[in-house]
Amino acid sequence: MGRRTIAQLVLGAAVAAFLIAGQAPTANAATIAERSCEAGLPAAARCGTLTVPENRSNPSSRGIELPYVVIPASTQPATGTPIITMAGGPGQSSTAVAEALAADPRIGGARDVVVLAQRGSLESSAPLDCPNATSAYVDTFTEEESPADEMAEVGLAMKECLTAFAEDGGDVQGYTKSETANDVIELRQTLQYPIWTLFGDSWSTKVMELVANRDSAGVDAVVLNALTPVDRDLKGDAYLALSDTLSRLSERSGGEYPDLNADLTAAAEVFSDDPVHGLMTNPVTGKQRYYSLTGSDVVTIVQQALYDPATAAAVPYLLSRLADGETDAINPFIPDAMSHLTRTSLGQYWVESCRDEQPFWGADPVIPAAEGAEDPDPTPLPVLTYFTAADQICGSLGLVPSPAEHRAAAPIPQPTLIFASDTDPLISVGAAQSGQVTFPSNQLVVTQSGGRAGMTADVCAMDQLATWLAAPGTAVETTCTDEVAAFPILSADSVHPTSRFASVVAAVDQKDLFQLTIPLIFAVFAGLWLVGWLIAVLVQVLRHEPFGLLIASGIAPVTGAVFLISLWITVSSAMIATPAFTLAGVPTIVPWLGILLGVGFLGVIPVWRLGGRGSAALAAGATLVWLAMIVWFVWVAVLPS
Repeated sequence: MGRRTIAQLVLGAAVAAFLIAGQAPTANAATIAERSCEAGLPAAARCGTLTVPENRSNPSSRGIELPYVVIPASTQPATGTPIITMAGGPGQSSTAVAEALAADPRIGGARDVVVLAQRGSLESSAPLDCPNATSAYVDTFTEEESPADEMAEVGLAMKECLTAFAEDGGDVQGYTKSETANDVIELRQTLQYPIWTLFGDSWSTKVMELVANRDSAGVDAVVLNALTPVDRDLKGDAYLALSDTLSRLSERSGGEYPDLNADLTAAAEVFSDDPVHGLMTNPVTGKQRYYSLTGSDVVTIVQQALYDPATAAAVPYLLSRLADGETDAINPFIPDAMSHLTRTSLGQYWVESCRDEQPFWGADPVIPAAEGAEDPDPTPLPVLTYFTAADQICGSLGLVPSPAEHRAAAPIPQPTLIFASDTDPLISVGAAQSGQVTFPSNQLVVTQSGGRAGMTADVCAMDQLATWLAAPGTAVETTCTDEVAAFPILSADSVHPTSRFASVVAAVDQKDLFQLTIPLIFAVFAGLWLVGWLIAVLVQVLRHEPFGLLIASGIAPVTGAVFLISLWITVSSAMIATPAFTLAGVPTIVPWLGILLGVGFLGVIPVWRLGGRGSAALAAGATLVWLAMIVWFVWVAVLPS
């Protein structure tokens, strides 16, 4: 390394330190310490803790501990610059993206991959998680008031959590993306990396944008997945992204679902006019509650269903049914939506939103009053309720907004690779495109039908990343289309609508034997009977005895086994082609498989004719088991719901 390069790095480090100090005087120098790694990380991983001031603008601020992980390059010594990444959102796994990058030999083979936990995360020594507020938010799906009125309990729970946080010595003013960016810079300095590559994912793209501005000499390249520029209106972007995603799915449906945005509007009106009731489980408390869904709840659930590209493939069919008033169709989508909403640490999300985002975002969408109308007030539209929660919470907590200059976008000269999904229901391609001006040396790769799965889940996107990282600035393909074929939109002609079968699939996935009691009893009974019948037939054949009636007595176990195998193959094949198929219903052939059950039930008659106590007991048991299975099958797979 030449003297000029060394001098530039030293000067860059000095400038970075000056910038950090200029923004907020450091109470204590950052330090690192080794720690044991969590189970499941690569064996070679090295783990440590970065200790930083909680609030750099407060000289008496306490120190907080932020875990970090270094996954060394698989080939040593590393020949590429390290990559630093963070979780894509508050409360999400901080190591998932890092492990995906390290596992790719084209990336992790030559580079260390470093991941730092967010301040305020569950992994940190001062988590901002507030389960009571999260639980109260989930319970708003059981109420019929306006979204704003429903958030009163959420606001009270957040106040209690932040009061307890302060009593423990915490300073909530220290939790901003700006402070998190300074954490990243101090990690580079304390680990003594002269330079590294930034990898931002969704929420952390703003963090990495700030890092690139403040620590330019320590950054050689920038990768931004689901870029949301620092100066964007996050709420406005979300409504735009939802609309764009539904338009894109309409285009890809081949005309079957021509206007999904109109379907969502119609569905929201159905639920707002007559809230729909049913049973749901609060994933925070594990308690069952009766939901009462209004239009805003439906919009929120649909947006969450669009996060996963597999689930998104069934959303067009869902919206077409909801718009027609078939409200039970939403039932299978509710558990996944609640899981998505609570996967993020909402307490941390709301605190950072109150500081960094909510003071700068726009109003909820409305329909302006018609010209000359008696009532000049605009008509509110259904909302994404977690934004409404932030509006209410931020108004009651009184947290000081971040300085506006922290949202100012400054040019970043390093080569930059940007990824955007054209069906991301939170961050639109347009939002990413608006940020391109900040990165003069950038390339944008659009993944089609990727939802919010992230570019690490897309083989084509990972190919572009590996090619680009080998020589930042190298031209790559601008569009990845693999996911369009991987997640085809579910056609209504292929579905027999039933919202109940999804619970069976969930029970299988979760190994919930209680919910599978009847089919398990049927399978064991039919299986043992089939084996016993085959043995009896074989014995009769070996003895050269007549076995005509015995053959007839095998109708029930044979058709029972064929039924189970056919059902398994049919449903499994449908789910391989469309993973979320059973959220919408079952293949149209499935109800017809019930004929096999009917034949099997009639096949119990020859057993009665065999005579003897054993045959009578078998026939009586078979009658009960078959009747139970027929009722169960008709309920979960045949009756539309």
